[in-house]
Amino acid sequence: MSRKGDCYDNALIEINRKQSKLTWDYRVIPKGSPNAQNAQKFIEFATHAERQAALAQIWLEGPTNRNAFKLLSENVAGKVPSRSDYMTSSIPIDARWYGQRGSGGKMNVERLRELWNEWILN
Repeated sequence: MSRKGDCYDNALIEINRKQSKLTWDYRVIPKGSPNAQNAQKFIEFATHAERQAALAQIWLEGPTNRNAFKLLSENVAGKVPSRSDYMTSSIPIDARWYGQRGSGGKMNVERLRELWNEWILN
């Protein structure tokens, strides 16, 4: 399915996905939504293997529908982050941890930012 000129052709760098951060995105329908039925139709449409494979052609996020990989060329499938062998070496992110406060009263995200800035500036 790879097309000439898509985002995977002629890359000057290679992405190493070993120990990448594993995060999740969600599609939700708020309770009482006036368009809940249309929202359900959209989620059904967006999660079909064919739609996710088409999206993977133009956007570097990987399919969540495992059947989409059957529709991808090896070139594309090898570059998306949700490929099975990449997922096994990924590190799940605990978003709650970032908001927790340490013994010094700072949130972990603040401590990480300070450590990063100290490291990068030296």
